[in-house]
Amino acid sequence: MRRLIIPSSLVCLAVVLCMSALSGTAGAARSVAHIVCPQTQQPCCGYPVNGAQSRPRGITSSPAVVPCCPTPTNGTCCTSTTCCTATCCTACTPSGLTIAASPDPSTAGHKVVISGGLTSNPVAGATVDLWRKLSGQSSFHQVTQTTTDAAGQYKITMKAGSVNADQQWYVTGDGLQSPTVSQTVNAIVGLSPSSRSVAAGSPLVLKGRVTPSHAGQVVLIEQSRGGSWAVIARPRLGHGSTYTMSHRFTKAGAVKLRAVLQADARNNRSNSPTVTVTVK
Repeated sequence: MRRLIIPSSLVCLAVVLCMSALSGTAGAARSVAHIVCPQTQQPCCGYPVNGAQSRPRGITSSPAVVPCCPTPTNGTCCTSTTCCTATCCTACTPSGLTIAASPDPSTAGHKVVISGGLTSNPVAGATVDLWRKLSGQSSFHQVTQTTTDAAGQYKITMKAGSVNADQQWYVTGDGLQSPTVSQTVNAIVGLSPSSRSVAAGSPLVLKGRVTPSHAGQVVLIEQSRGGSWAVIARPRLGHGSTYTMSHRFTKAGAVKLRAVLQADARNNRSNSPTVTVTVK
């Protein structure tokens, strides 16, 4: 009778496969690693990282719980009302330093008041630094500083002429940093007719200025028609951010006009006061 000879390598392979099957069956009875948040959140938080050992109730042996995003970043899954913590995105804990800008939106060249206070430890005399980033800038720059009053509150008034374009603000103080707030600024748009009364078919001169300067951009001259506004001219602002144009109205009656600067990277969409011209 011939003896069946089995290569030792095949024996080893069979042993390995059997042990793998047994360990897989035993492992099914044990708890597997708990991923608190899925890895699909990496645009906001980065890939999950190992945290402290944690065992669910009733489980005597389990791998470490893996938390998501221990360091919050500004991304797609974390909003201004949620923070990434050891248990992933939850309600934000207040920073302890608040900020608000008033009015918002503001008008170019007008005063803006930045105010807030210390909420976690409202001490008097704490130094508060104001930082801002103008539209088009890549980083924040310190503007000024003040100190908190007896209630731990502060107020900074930006003088007239210092806030002309959209920007962002935050403050630091007492080892804290406030949230960042966005300031929207309306441009000042002017519209002046050469006369408040004109004969039908005769030219009416319209002119105006936009502050701050938007030289080279187009201003829309609009006329009110049936409850809506229709564009009747598109003059371009000159080097002095001014425009001059003429228009002929063919129908008699009261004509309501306004000039509009469309929103851009520097200012919000802005309108001039409405002007009424009588066409005879």
